[in-house]
Amino acid sequence: MRDALKKITTGVLWLFMAVLSCVAAFLLAAFLLSSVPVNRGYAQAHQEPVEIFVTSNGVHTDIIVPVATVYIDWRRRLPLHQFERVDSSFRYLAFGWGDRRFYMETPEWSDLRPGVAVTAALWPTRSAMHVTYIRSRPVPNRRQQPVLLSPEQYQRLITYIDHSFVQQHDGYTHIRNTGYTGQDTFYEAHGRFYILKNCNNWVNQGLKRAGVKTALWAPIPYAVMRHLR
Repeated sequence: MRDALKKITTGVLWLFMAVLSCVAAFLLAAFLLSSVPVNRGYAQAHQEPVEIFVTSNGVHTDIIVPVATVYIDWRRRLPLHQFERVDSSFRYLAFGWGDRRFYMETPEWSDLRPGVAVTAALWPTRSAMHVTYIRSRPVPNRRQQPVLLSPEQYQRLITYIDHSFVQQHDGYTHIRNTGYTGQDTFYEAHGRFYILKNCNNWVNQGLKRAGVKTALWAPIPYAVMRHLR
């Protein structure tokens, strides 16, 4: 009995150490690769700039853009009637890409279930686009960083965001009866989510496409935000 108990204890200890080693390796890789910048020659646009924001809640990052510019009026693709508490006075839109099930079942961190978290982290899962209408301009701070794009850069970002949505003949594929506040909702998205390709990587890739200075790889918010501050 003692030998069996000893083997179980040893196995649990080895498993714990293996998990701890994987976490440490992930964080080390995130730090090192996020230290390598891409688009080093980027400079904030000053002629006819389009101001966007990159935001972080400490775990997840989003891209925030104006609702309407001469380049696109997002209301044509994200109609207001799909949002319960939104009207034409809302001036900004937040886009986030992530694990579909995690998004649907975790409106608050207190709702997080271990099984959902483990599946989202380790297994390639279906993704969704989370879209939120925002009434007014975000206040710039450490967690809400403004970025000035040239018209060409913004159009590249538009294309990147647009191609992230699953589309039908009548527009983006809306996941009905979803959302947390009435100002947000979800749409089907392209791509599979897992820990090495997560919400922060999606934001980082969008910045790359737009030509913004950002990280080579950015699986955590710090890796995205460090190049914007």
